[in-house]
Amino acid sequence: MTPRDLALIVVRSMKRRPTRTALTILGVALSVTLFVAIESFSAGLEQALHSGDKARTLVVYRQNRYCPQTSLLPERYTAEIASIDGVESVLPVKVFLNNCRTNLDMITFHGAPVQALLAARDIELLAGDLGTFTSEPDAALVGRDFAQRRGLDVGDKFSFGGIVVKVAGIYTSADTTQDALVLTHLEFLQRSKAVDRLGTVTQFEVKVSEAGRADEIAATIDALFKSAEEPTATRAQSAFLARATTELREILGFARLFGVVCVLFVTVLVGNTIVMAVNERRRELGIFRAIGFKGRQLVVMVLAEATTIALIGGALGWLAVAAMVSGSGFAIGVEGVQVGAAPSWGVAALSFALVVASALVAALLPALRAGRIGIVDAIRGGA
Repeated sequence: MTPRDLALIVVRSMKRRPTRTALTILGVALSVTLFVAIESFSAGLEQALHSGDKARTLVVYRQNRYCPQTSLLPERYTAEIASIDGVESVLPVKVFLNNCRTNLDMITFHGAPVQALLAARDIELLAGDLGTFTSEPDAALVGRDFAQRRGLDVGDKFSFGGIVVKVAGIYTSADTTQDALVLTHLEFLQRSKAVDRLGTVTQFEVKVSEAGRADEIAATIDALFKSAEEPTATRAQSAFLARATTELREILGFARLFGVVCVLFVTVLVGNTIVMAVNERRRELGIFRAIGFKGRQLVVMVLAEATTIALIGGALGWLAVAAMVSGSGFAIGVEGVQVGAAPSWGVAALSFALVVASALVAALLPALRAGRIGIVDAIRGGA
């Protein structure tokens, strides 16, 4: 039996009950969609925690504060932090957002001194003009994901909470946590009615000259302001993000249980379909044996049918997630940190491997039954 003959037999078998085949493929596709979405967001979270130059970056926050709206630090701390040995640069950042809790439509403004912002953040302008952003106080740079989600383009105006900005440019960044932000002038955000706190910032992003000295410098910063009215808590950026996304990681950890259920569902669904197909084709299988097909060839035919159904459903599920992610800028946000899905080739390989393995496990017993079928009994009593 050549591969072409095998393909023709599998296609003919699948077309025998087109409605059942279509429903099985749809069920597999829905399961794979959910599985890939969960794994993609988990991969996106890992990227958020580790992308960019986080090893040399510290985040100085107000002590015992967990939501950006409640972290208030004097902007004057900038010079004092910059004077510490080993500190390369200091970026004061004012954060304003719509909701600190986990949500699907987070709006996060980051206000900072423009020149320091452009020097500190690793951003690549995709559209627009940095000159406009630098010279106009109400201009903003918008992350690619946020622009996609809101349908924004260069020259548009965006309004939230009484803050109205003009989109001067759309950017992307090697640090995936940046792609859903709205970057503004610090003083403009401080003077807005929604914030109205001139001279205060939410946090300082401190770049140190040597990653090995990060813990030492963090301790020095906190000791410097230990007796101040606004004491600080300084952590490495990766640790800061890990704490901020604790709730999100718990949600994704629980969601992975549904991923396991999806794999089991594929096994049951494909197995049920193949069992019914083998039972209906007993006479046909007996005829195959009568004209010279060997038992192992019938086993391969049944397993090939299960694998084909699984691969088609898996491909549809993968394409559904890829289409959703590529065009929507969809992200989950918590405490000002936004995490998008990252449907990488690794996630694709894992999803296809699991769905094919599930299909093969489900089809193994009916395939072995088909391989041991008796010629006379099958022709006399088969469908």
